[in-house]
Amino acid sequence: MRIVKHLEQYIGTISRATDIVDKKYNLTISVYDNIPFEEIRTYSTLGMNRYFIDYYYEFIFVCMAKYNENEIASFLTSFAEYLIDAENGVRRGDVLSFDFTMTSQTQMNSLYFTLPFYFDDNLQQLKLENKNVIFPLIIPIYNEEAQLIKEKGWNSFEEFLEENEVDNLLDLNRDKYFW
Repeated sequence: MRIVKHLEQYIGTISRATDIVDKKYNLTISVYDNIPFEEIRTYSTLGMNRYFIDYYYEFIFVCMAKYNENEIASFLTSFAEYLIDAENGVRRGDVLSFDFTMTSQTQMNSLYFTLPFYFDDNLQQLKLENKNVIFPLIIPIYNEEAQLIKEKGWNSFEEFLEENEVDNLLDLNRDKYFW
């Protein structure tokens, strides 16, 4: 319950949970409507913190509300299961690429991990009695962007986003960035 309280304190009230039927682990995807902006939907994993993979995690994902909620929840569940099975954690600036797209509505097939900058800084970490849980933000990106991040480093990507005041990261069909 402390995880839910933390999420709701720093993200907002959970609108509903999406429970994927064919999942391997005890995971749920929490959905927050119109957060952090109107017509935007935030998702968070719930249950990842039961599995230690370098750290205890709960992931945050934000995109336009027009994209299929069930496909995104299914992708996030599969992604979480992949990390648990591989016992492979992520850090700020890491990139993961897949040979399939996130949903049928996008060509993005890679994920970038960073601080949850859409929300209060206190969301980043929750200290519990026996563990610390961190809350990375997943940013969906194109394969070409993933390659540039690997070549130029994650700092160059984040500097590009800040310097250009990029505001369409929430659109799964945005144009590709080159820097």
